[in-house]
Amino acid sequence: MKYLPLLYKNIVRNRRRTILVFVSLAFSLFLFVFLFTVLSSMNRIMYRPSIANNIIAYSESYDVKHNDLPESYLAAFKKIPHVVDANPCLQVLTHFEQSTKVVNVWGINPAKLGEIMDITRVDGMNLADLSREKTAAMVGYYLMEEYHWNIGDRIILKSGTGLKDISFTIRGIVHGLSNASYIIYANLDYLQDVLDNQGRVSFAYIKVDDPFLIPQVSRKLEDAFHNHPVEITTITQKSFMDSIVDKIKAILIAFRLIGCIAIASTFLLVTNCIAISIRERTSELGVMRVMGFTRTKILSLVLSESMAVTLSGGLAGVLLACVIPMLHHITIPATVPLHVYPDLQIACYGILLSLLIGFLGALWPALHCVRMKPGDAIRSIG
Repeated sequence: MKYLPLLYKNIVRNRRRTILVFVSLAFSLFLFVFLFTVLSSMNRIMYRPSIANNIIAYSESYDVKHNDLPESYLAAFKKIPHVVDANPCLQVLTHFEQSTKVVNVWGINPAKLGEIMDITRVDGMNLADLSREKTAAMVGYYLMEEYHWNIGDRIILKSGTGLKDISFTIRGIVHGLSNASYIIYANLDYLQDVLDNQGRVSFAYIKVDDPFLIPQVSRKLEDAFHNHPVEITTITQKSFMDSIVDKIKAILIAFRLIGCIAIASTFLLVTNCIAISIRERTSELGVMRVMGFTRTKILSLVLSESMAVTLSGGLAGVLLACVIPMLHHITIPATVPLHVYPDLQIACYGILLSLLIGFLGALWPALHCVRMKPGDAIRSIG
């Protein structure tokens, strides 16, 4: 006897119940996979190996509106043992036209952008050529998308510090991890001239040759400028990321709880729906026993029905969880914007979880049914 037509007939016997199981599992698997993919993306970005060797140095009185770290300090930074390089950065918060949303502008040495940010790709002008054009700028991909800018556009940003406006010509697009795609990168000299802030920067990225020596190097950096007109404070880039995670710890815990609660509640719903379905078919299953179907065949049939429905719902939920992040970037409150990348491992876990829910949800009701004597099953109604 062909089992597939029988399997299909039983699945569509009660379409409302089947749709309820399908939709509930698709929704719960979407939540589970999506939220855990967000967590995975955060871990991959915030604890990437490239940040382990970096120290950020800034003045003790640092304020984004008052950039007072002397650029001359960088030569002294490089003389500290185990310091490989030191790159300056001048940060300015601006606005575009009438928008109230902050646009972050960094004045840097363009050729060293890859040393301070995780850049995956640059379209347009090469970073090394950016310094040849004073007003040229490289713009993060997501800023280009948000404001509908194009390479070659001339934009004017309004400084939030009350100083003169800043104009740039977009010469390239930057793709990168973390917040690298949400920043405008300009020539440091040009930004200093416009802001009348020659010789001063916001902070410096310092690269150390051995991550285990970072605490020692940090102490030496701070001691070297103790009692100077501008004293400095240091923080490792990893510690900076840890501080971000601390701010959103409650959100991360909530993500995990929501994902687990969604799965648990769906499991109970699936178990209840399958139990009702089997109870309604008890007499039918008893007839099948009389016709020669073994307990094993009936058990496998019931389990297959359940797993087919939950697998289809799980696939729909996992697919949705993988597609949505690719269509729209995610911003976690109190932290940097986060691009969520689909995680194949978590997607596979989601699919396996849907199969497990179908199997476990149907196992006990099915075992209870097949253990009944055929005569008792046939006499059972509904």
